[in-house]
Amino acid sequence: MNPFEFIGWFGNIILSIGVIPQVIQTWRTHDVSSFNWPFLLMWAFGVLFTFIYIAQGDMARGSFQWPLWLNYLVNILATFYLVYAKYKYGKTVTPD
Repeated sequence: MNPFEFIGWFGNIILSIGVIPQVIQTWRTHDVSSFNWPFLLMWAFGVLFTFIYIAQGDMARGSFQWPLWLNYLVNILATFYLVYAKYKYGKTVTPD
């Protein structure tokens, strides 16, 4: 493994695990009050569309950038869980 490949793996592993604490906290507490819809939806579709772009390019070349695949697959799953959690647990509080 050359140094740049190591850097790629290391960076993408950090990005992949960076979202996990938020997912765990949301799973445990069901608190989604700090998430706003524009952020969640832009993040979710951004990682999804970027993954599609990377996957299509890799398949066309026949050379796969596995660190990017790891990062984007983990982020797609985590982000779409957070979107689901926001939808399921996000309640609008109405004043009495």
